[in-house]
Amino acid sequence: AEEAAAVVLLFLVGEMLEGVAAGRARKSIQGLAALVPKTAFVEVDGVTTEVAAETVAVGAIILVRPGDRVPADGEIIEGAGDLDEAPVTGESVPKRKVVGDPVFAGTINGGSVLRVRVTASASDNTIARVVRLVEEAQESKSPTERFIDRFSKIYTPGVLVFAALVAVTPPLLFGGTWSEWIYKGLAVLLIGCPCALVISTPAAIAAGLSAGARRGLLMKGGAVLETLGKITAIAFDKTGTLTAGKPVVTDVVAGTRDASLLLTLAAALETGSSHPLALAILARAEADKITAPPSSATQAIAGEGVEGEVG
Repeated sequence: AEEAAAVVLLFLVGEMLEGVAAGRARKSIQGLAALVPKTAFVEVDGVTTEVAAETVAVGAIILVRPGDRVPADGEIIEGAGDLDEAPVTGESVPKRKVVGDPVFAGTINGGSVLRVRVTASASDNTIARVVRLVEEAQESKSPTERFIDRFSKIYTPGVLVFAALVAVTPPLLFGGTWSEWIYKGLAVLLIGCPCALVISTPAAIAAGLSAGARRGLLMKGGAVLETLGKITAIAFDKTGTLTAGKPVVTDVVAGTRDASLLLTLAAALETGSSHPLALAILARAEADKITAPPSSATQAIAGEGVEGEVG
């Protein structure tokens, strides 16, 4: 009885640990959905109304203010700006978006006011699809889990038959004591139970997925974890993956000019900008105790840089 209770206890503990690990992974994944704002500004006949984002229909016109998150997937019909797509793509440098370009729910508008035509419902936007795909993939079994399931279908009946033979053969054929050999048959059954394999693999995979999710790494199921042990080369998107995604000025190469003067001019032009590279320049100027002079006619040129007059 004690042995049976111990096996049942271990089985339940294994299931509990698997459930806790899987729950942590699901919680981290569902955190992605929080990137989408709860409300949206919908424009109807020139009148703007704040409504729940989940009620915005395909074809509706929404306004996205500077600094706000885009509440739905759509297409820009008026305005232009730099959108931070890091929550969706991992790319830390904002991407320039103009009329006709698609925008994704959860991204951040860093430019002017945008008028966007919604192209997908809340349940079918980019973030929702990512969450759904990852959850579906995590429900699928890894190759090892599938092998263990197939193995158990053959192994378990074999153990049952062998344990039954151990319990009944000696008493029937050799006059053994029934209580003694039934006990031994149960011992064989407990020892041969494949629960260690059946429990350990899903629990280990769930724990791995949970550990990755806590660190911001979403893996599409246990098959990915198993593949990691066999790969020989990896191609990374550097920015935001191998790096922190926050540019920092490490050196100022001024050529024949004074490095301090060059940094002063750059800081003057970047004052007031929210671009990650501008923030890096301003942070370096502040660290070097450089006070940026006023600038005028400052203009950001998409894909090139910034220009203006200093002094």
